[in-house]
Amino acid sequence: MERKTYCDYLRVIATFAVVLLHVSASNWYSTDVNGLQWQAFNFYDSVVRWGVPVFLMISGALFLNREVPLKKIYGKYILRMVIAFYVWSLFYVIMTVETLENGIIYGIKTHMRALALGHYHMWFIIMIIGIYMCIPFYKRIVTDDFIMKYFLILSFIFFFMIPWTTKLLNDYVVGNNEQMAKLVGVVNSYVSNKNMQMVLGYSFYFVLGYFLDMIELKKKQRVIVYILGAIGFAFTVGVDLNLALKTQQPCGNYYGNFDVNIMLEAVCVHTLFKYREYKSEKFNSLIYMISGYTFGAYLIHVFFIEKFSSVLSFNALSFNPVVSVPVVSCAVLVCALLVSGILNHIPIIKKYCV
Repeated sequence: MERKTYCDYLRVIATFAVVLLHVSASNWYSTDVNGLQWQAFNFYDSVVRWGVPVFLMISGALFLNREVPLKKIYGKYILRMVIAFYVWSLFYVIMTVETLENGIIYGIKTHMRALALGHYHMWFIIMIIGIYMCIPFYKRIVTDDFIMKYFLILSFIFFFMIPWTTKLLNDYVVGNNEQMAKLVGVVNSYVSNKNMQMVLGYSFYFVLGYFLDMIELKKKQRVIVYILGAIGFAFTVGVDLNLALKTQQPCGNYYGNFDVNIMLEAVCVHTLFKYREYKSEKFNSLIYMISGYTFGAYLIHVFFIEKFSSVLSFNALSFNPVVSVPVVSCAVLVCALLVSGILNHIPIIKKYCV
């Protein structure tokens, strides 16, 4: 299969997006929503929420474009994810061991629970394992153009549009209006009772990545995508800021991966990179190399965020957050990529852990 250069670029920029998100979110709860600090955190948090959806879109474009035997899915891809999950969960358990006040047994139970659940960013690994398990089903879906579009439309309606609309109604329309509250409740109840699990979840982005990779958008269509993306970015920043000021509490109601505004962000970024020209072979080769280190960088970046803050007091609050968030994020990403690069030169670790 011909290498998709734009996917390498997307993987690198999506990794940076996730790092920046976690850096800005690390002090998101502890600052005053009326101040510049929280507003800067909200801005950065809002404009990089497309990171995880784009990761899934990349995977969909790469996996659904080729035949991957079930044996290989389990023996190579899922096995790697399972091993990586437990190895890195153990790493974080060891790195976060503190003095035990309630005895050794309590401490052992606590850390065993942490090992089973993983560090907070490890949820992605569990989710992607589930996606990999379902690849044969997705492959059947995308082989029929009508079924694929039908699947995407149902997913969008029941997992994006309806919940997002009812959330907007709750935040801005319902208020003390009992009739409107009942109406919204009925809609939510109907959607819940339909139990549309088949079209719910991250599978939408996985299939969407394949769909967008296969089709060619004309220039006018791309312009529309960029306009909608800009609206999505502005919506995420503005509405969450508005609700935070309204409630005087940090608000991330519209940060979710299944909010329409975030989907618009993800499609916009994906389209922007897909339709660029990548003429520099040297730079493409560099991005290709860095792209190979991004999985390991994702796994270890939280370690650097936490240690920079606890040991060096270097975090998003160290100076003006407008500057500190991207500076700390760049430092974390560079360190994470360097460590990942080293680990990728150790055969067994490269094969199973990064």
